[in-house]
Amino acid sequence: MAMWGGGGAAGWSSNIGGGRGMGGGRGSDGWDDQYLGKVYDAQVVRRMAPYVRPYKREVIIAFAAMTVQSIANYAQPFIIGLTVQAGMQGNERRVFLLLGVLLLMAVGGWLSLYVQQIVINNVGNRILVKLRTDMYEHMQGLSLSFYDRMEVGRMISRLTSDVTVIQDLLTTGSLNFAADFVGLAVVITLAVQADWILALVTFAVVPPLLVIMVYWSGHAKRAFVNVRVQVSALYGTLAENLSGVRAIQSMSREGENSRRFDRLNQENRNAAIWAGLLTAAVLPAVEIAVAIALCGVIVVGGLQALNASNIDVAKMLGAITAFTLAVGKFFDPIRDLVLQYTMVQRAMAGGERVFEVLDTVPKIQDRPGAIELEQIEGRVDFNHVYFHYVEGIPILQDVDLHVVPGETIAFVGHTGAGKTTITSLVSRGYDVTGGAIRIDGHDLRDIQRRSLTRHMGVVLQTPYLFSGTIADNIAYGLPDAKPGDIEAAARAVGADEFIARLPNGYKTLLRQGGQNFSVGQRQLISFARAILAAPRILVLDEATAYVDTQTEVIIQRALRELLKGRTSFVIAHRLSTIREATRICVLDEGRIAEIGTHEELLTQNGIYANLYRMTYETEQTQRETEMLGEDAAIARRRRGEVTESGQAGELPVPAPGA
Repeated sequence: MAMWGGGGAAGWSSNIGGGRGMGGGRGSDGWDDQYLGKVYDAQVVRRMAPYVRPYKREVIIAFAAMTVQSIANYAQPFIIGLTVQAGMQGNERRVFLLLGVLLLMAVGGWLSLYVQQIVINNVGNRILVKLRTDMYEHMQGLSLSFYDRMEVGRMISRLTSDVTVIQDLLTTGSLNFAADFVGLAVVITLAVQADWILALVTFAVVPPLLVIMVYWSGHAKRAFVNVRVQVSALYGTLAENLSGVRAIQSMSREGENSRRFDRLNQENRNAAIWAGLLTAAVLPAVEIAVAIALCGVIVVGGLQALNASNIDVAKMLGAITAFTLAVGKFFDPIRDLVLQYTMVQRAMAGGERVFEVLDTVPKIQDRPGAIELEQIEGRVDFNHVYFHYVEGIPILQDVDLHVVPGETIAFVGHTGAGKTTITSLVSRGYDVTGGAIRIDGHDLRDIQRRSLTRHMGVVLQTPYLFSGTIADNIAYGLPDAKPGDIEAAARAVGADEFIARLPNGYKTLLRQGGQNFSVGQRQLISFARAILAAPRILVLDEATAYVDTQTEVIIQRALRELLKGRTSFVIAHRLSTIREATRICVLDEGRIAEIGTHEELLTQNGIYANLYRMTYETEQTQRETEMLGEDAAIARRRRGEVTESGQAGELPVPAPGA
């Protein structure tokens, strides 16, 4: 279905994880921003595996390079210690041999790191593209009911930050994590072999450090949760305010919204500062542990050297040198693991949120064996249709309507009567909760949705145009359209007149949403888009609501061309649009209260007649005033010279009290 229009505006919202959502402590999208995640979530890891599996060979190469680089890096202190020992023993050949080993290890480590970075960056970017593409495609296919409760800012957060943190974990994060464990294993193994007493002295500070880390992790988790909550609030408010900037400006809410946004910004800053302070606080603890371990190695090693024989002194000094350098190497992985602890938690939580989006099943789905409609006539039958958005609150009740191909049905009624809902059901934005809607005798739920939307179009009261040229927008539903066909569609609805006056014609670029064009011009472009896509069934939702009388005359001509030969459903408040409908369907509290032509309904003197008297006479007066001037319009109406169609005669106004 080509969606030719859209819109809506909003002000400011502080709704974070509640309100319009599913409730139960979850966000409006069903996920909880206050959940940081486990350090290891088997389900998330299992779901990530298919994204990594195609790059199994590259991952093996990267991990092999990482292992070589870790061994080369963490073994250096012990090679240096052996070199010192050999020098003190006067073994020059062994000294030069060990120096050569050190040089080879440095070169090998550098080459391994280079290979690791090249391979893993390539894999990471490919995974990022695949994951974001899957997310985007899935989000486009989710039902309208999902977006009824979804905040745009939160979905952008899912598609950007959450996907990025998963990429970091799958690539550099997982490699760094593995490298730290490999490094610890290398240091521990070589330390124990070099001198088990000095090794015990080095490792003695680890248990107290772990106690500190456990205590720190609880505070850090709460701090990072708060950061995520504040960032989510900031994203959601920013997206809402930018989308609703027109409403904000029209109500002079800039100052109030700026103050509220500033408050959110300050809260986000404070949360980030506190999280940063906690991260910074734990690093000195590691440095203190390094200093204590280093002092212990020097004291114990020095005492051993003083009590050693001449032969063992060189060995002890070599061991002290090795351990003095190795202490820093031993605590480097611990320091990295501390920093990566919360990164892993965020990645696991991000993975859960991303996969919950991917696992969200669209409510509107094709049934098994759904048919594909190659061609349709345009017959539409509403067979005792019922519908509700919220259980127990009916919107439509027992709507029974049968529309023949080419017929134009206008829906009128008070606000909340169900006009827009019924047109949304025709385009299968939602499924009926009772009864059935049939196209050419086929239940909508038995038709492949893509084949249905190919034959259907919707033009909304606020047309939505996309970034690009005018030609791109007209051809949006038919990207392969030829320039001649695009121009013919524009001429058919009268859009060619103003397009031809533009310096760049059809190549004129539209700003976001087409804001550099008037509402009437945007509407004509959306009509041309509809003409080009040639739908058999057309839905017009108040397509002339926001245009002036002069523009309406042009649009009415375009509408006649647009509706010609098509089954059309029209919601309109303009008399000119209503009068030309084949039948007018009056909705009242979700039921069809009256149905007939304009003249028939006026004769019935019921709901439509009252609506006509309250609304359409006012419209006619405004039109005459615009065309003739206020004094002339009043004079003509006093003489009874103008009817609603502009003809001489009395205005057929229903009797008061009908």
